[in-house]
Amino acid sequence: MKLIIAIIAAVLTCSAAAQTKNPNAVRQLDWTITCATTEYVVDFLKEYEERPVLAGKMGKSGRMAMLINTETGTWTLIGYTERGACIMASGEDVQQLEQSTRNPQ
Repeated sequence: MKLIIAIIAAVLTCSAAAQTKNPNAVRQLDWTITCATTEYVVDFLKEYEERPVLAGKMGKSGRMAMLINTETGTWTLIGYTERGACIMASGEDVQQLEQSTRNPQ
């Protein structure tokens, strides 16, 4: 779970930094964010046989989902809006960590 949170934090940090006008901020991502209709993205990802491991809200109306395939190690982070879906990041060699039973409150 910590790995998943770290990946999401890195993606959101890079996205926020890329949108700022600060000259010292990161301006270019080293990956492409691909957007299309939700149906197209879902169909495209079927070949990877990844399953959702978490989901949540993004902004006012967006949603996100993290999908992984524990056998092949592939993972995908998807952002959903009312206009479609975006593959925010993807990769391989994911390792699912043991979930903590502690409540972080």
